[in-house]
Amino acid sequence: RLDHVELAGRTLAGIDVPTSKQTSEVDPPASDCDGHGTHVAGLAAGASVGVATGARIISVRVLDCNGDGEVDDVVEALEWVRAHHRGGRLAIANLSLGVDLGDDGTAINEQVEAMINEGFVVTVAAGNGNSSGRGFDACRIAPGDVTRALTVGAVTATDAKATYSNFGSCVDLWAPGGDRMRPIESAWKDAPDDYDTDVGTSMASPMVAGYAALLGEQQPGLCPDQVGDAIVQRATQGVITGLDAASPNRLLFVDVAPVAPVAPGRPSHVMVTAEASSLVVSWDPPCDGGSAITETTVSVLSRGRVVARIEVPAGETATRVTGLRAGLRYQVVVKARNAIGEGVATKRLVSPVLRTWRAGRTVAASSIGVTDGGFPVKWSASSSTTRVCRVVQNPARVVFLRAGTCRLGLRTLGGQDAVVRNIRVSR
Repeated sequence: RLDHVELAGRTLAGIDVPTSKQTSEVDPPASDCDGHGTHVAGLAAGASVGVATGARIISVRVLDCNGDGEVDDVVEALEWVRAHHRGGRLAIANLSLGVDLGDDGTAINEQVEAMINEGFVVTVAAGNGNSSGRGFDACRIAPGDVTRALTVGAVTATDAKATYSNFGSCVDLWAPGGDRMRPIESAWKDAPDDYDTDVGTSMASPMVAGYAALLGEQQPGLCPDQVGDAIVQRATQGVITGLDAASPNRLLFVDVAPVAPVAPGRPSHVMVTAEASSLVVSWDPPCDGGSAITETTVSVLSRGRVVARIEVPAGETATRVTGLRAGLRYQVVVKARNAIGEGVATKRLVSPVLRTWRAGRTVAASSIGVTDGGFPVKWSASSSTTRVCRVVQNPARVVFLRAGTCRLGLRTLGGQDAVVRNIRVSR
């Protein structure tokens, strides 16, 4: 509920998949007809019942009014979340949901892994057991089995494992989830000042998400694994009762001391365009690990051998690599550095074939530029160069009309300003 007093003024309506598909419509879109989402958001970031009391919240709705949903809807929503995040700044995604791995939870896991690579801390509910309300191995639930996600089990008010909570080696730590005797109170859906109680690992997970947001508020350049490690290491050890031998005995402890810096993460949304003898490479900066990025290295390889390497100064996120051979494809790798050391390199992105673009030809847009991350490129032509080139959609093609400079706009992210490429067109 976007106007709840616990959350109002800090909420944005994101994607609402059930409403867009007309399977479970709500008005306004991305609002709450079940109560679960408002309760969870309140625990993560409510003004009086939450952990991160000043965090901004984006509502992403994937479940219907009964709390049920489809894997495809979750995947679509997670893709939307990735497409609306810019690199270099920490974001937190709480997933108080899960699906049995046998129901093709792999697709959700793949999106969660991609989110973490692109700068998200992902907190996940471990799951609330079987049909009899008894917990089982959290490794059987997606995305609770994703190693780099923070999978959270639930304890009661006496620091005992909740009987319903899933458990095992995939659980990273535990947080309050309540039980029938002492449920968890938070915001509810029925009025702007409505409150109610609930129990579950769905309540435990957002408390960890809120803690991650507090750390990100202080150090917005922190990397997801760095935050996850800090949260796990700062947890109180050995106080939870009723755990099996495989489950870590770590209880959430909110300690907002600064996190020690590390090397940067992996740059994201790399984009490469090709001409006769050069490549233009751009990227979103990675998380800086808590220490400012000092430079970024762009390496160009041919047949596994580095043929060009450019050191790009801090603050710049694009470069042109010249002196390459026409008729070849190259592989591009981007890696940042800070005072701590070298960061994580991107996977090798294969460029289009380098060639001369000539007037009178129509070419597939993908033969001019490519990007990583699995998102399609959206192409447009600048109004200032309509006499030189134009873009035709479905599929995207570029028509070269005459010699000159063709200004193309490329987008992969929602709401992103176009990345502009100046393409030389010859006679």
